[in-house]
Amino acid sequence: MPKKNDKPLTPDQVLDKMAKYCAYQERCVKDVTDKLRSFDITQEAKDTIMAYLLDNRFVDNERFTRSFVRGKVNQSGWGVNKIRFHLMQKGIDKDMIEEALGQTDEEVYRQRLIDILKAKSKTVKAENDFEKKRKLAAYAMQKGFEGSLVWEVLKSEANLV
Repeated sequence: MPKKNDKPLTPDQVLDKMAKYCAYQERCVKDVTDKLRSFDITQEAKDTIMAYLLDNRFVDNERFTRSFVRGKVNQSGWGVNKIRFHLMQKGIDKDMIEEALGQTDEEVYRQRLIDILKAKSKTVKAENDFEKKRKLAAYAMQKGFEGSLVWEVLKSEANLV
């Protein structure tokens, strides 16, 4: 939050800040637009800055989407349903989302689910195997994994329960 004595930023200073903001990590158009709204400059200056960032590929929704999908599958352990939902919240085109999700290696994705279920299985308290499977399935689906895949894995991987 700016201090009371701070001078307002010039459009060039805002451009510099926005370029650094975009260079720090992948951003989508919605994130950059939202950030631009916080600066006290004219709408014309905001439009010019946004056009510059797009033209010079500081912002690229397709690149952002691929990076987001990779990160959420590999580091965060999210399933495709949760990833799809979050990308739609960011205003990403459905076709672009599906294309990025389609590039996910199915074996890696399935193994990620197995690893998540194995880890969770150690901490789930249940009175019987059925209840344990139900709790594991609910957990995996909450992380965005598809119900059919979750149940398939729970049935095929005997060491999970």
